[in-house]
Amino acid sequence: MEINRLDMTQGNHCQYCKKQLINHKRNTCDDCSRWKKELTQFDLKHLYLYEHNEKMKEYFKQFKFLGNIGMKDAFALDIHLQLKSFQEEKFIIIPIPIAKKRMLDRGFNQVESFLDSSDISYERLLRKKKQTKRQSELNREERLATEQPFFITKRSGKKIYQQRVLLVDDVYTTGRTILHAYECLKQYKPHEIYSFSITR
Repeated sequence: MEINRLDMTQGNHCQYCKKQLINHKRNTCDDCSRWKKELTQFDLKHLYLYEHNEKMKEYFKQFKFLGNIGMKDAFALDIHLQLKSFQEEKFIIIPIPIAKKRMLDRGFNQVESFLDSSDISYERLLRKKKQTKRQSELNREERLATEQPFFITKRSGKKIYQQRVLLVDDVYTTGRTILHAYECLKQYKPHEIYSFSITR
């Protein structure tokens, strides 16, 4: 199995998260349809690079969970090319944080490692309240029901007021993590929020 790059010219894609849709008559995936019903301010603008297939699952197992930090450079050029326009347009780029304990155990935040290797500057404005179960350890329903894990200080919140923001994560599954981050940031009224992940 090979790594599959997102190709917006092939097939039909969700208007919000860009997931490829089997039903060509639809323009919204099941996950985003659910979020539209549940969240009054749902306005997702998501981009990603690769499909999260078995090849990518093995990559993240080696990189994140087994700590092979040398693998962080694997997609550096693609990430840089995808995100440089956001950087040039003065977006505030915010990586999804990990809990302090996980940082101590793992030794690195995988999202920040991707951005560092891709020469993309970012600001650590989001914080994680406490360590929670890895998303990979949760089933679909458990992921969807996850409580808000993030917070932002007033000082950090002032930095994003009326600014353009790009949230960056490694893996997008149901969208719960990214949408928690959206909800956390929106209280400080950024001009707009986009999100990006390595895989979907």
